[in-house]
Amino acid sequence: MLARREHSRVELQEKLTKKGFPREQVEHALEQLIASNLQSDQRFLEDFVRSRVLKGNGPLRINQELRQRGIEDGLSRIEEQAIDWEQVAIRTYTKKYRSSEIADAHERAKRMRYMQSKGFSGDIIRQLLK
Repeated sequence: MLARREHSRVELQEKLTKKGFPREQVEHALEQLIASNLQSDQRFLEDFVRSRVLKGNGPLRINQELRQRGIEDGLSRIEEQAIDWEQVAIRTYTKKYRSSEIADAHERAKRMRYMQSKGFSGDIIRQLLK
């Protein structure tokens, strides 16, 4: 599983348990993987954040996805990385809407909802739509 991509400890634990391996064996195997540095939640987090930023996702959505994968303190660890979220938001917005003008309040609300769904905060969205 680790040959394809990085996995969090919780992801590996769930996958191996679903395949029918006893919990004790799974725990022992995970400890060995961590000890030999073949599995690292930090490496998983960095790789995951990088891939999601390239997809145009913001910190709120990335944090939610990290929690689903067993990384609870994801937001604080995301903030440690030097990512310019305003630039990510601009890139995401211009990719979707090009240079088209906002026609009315309905269109503005639609664009705000889109950017919120991508995981950007209200402050960044308001600055972007000025």
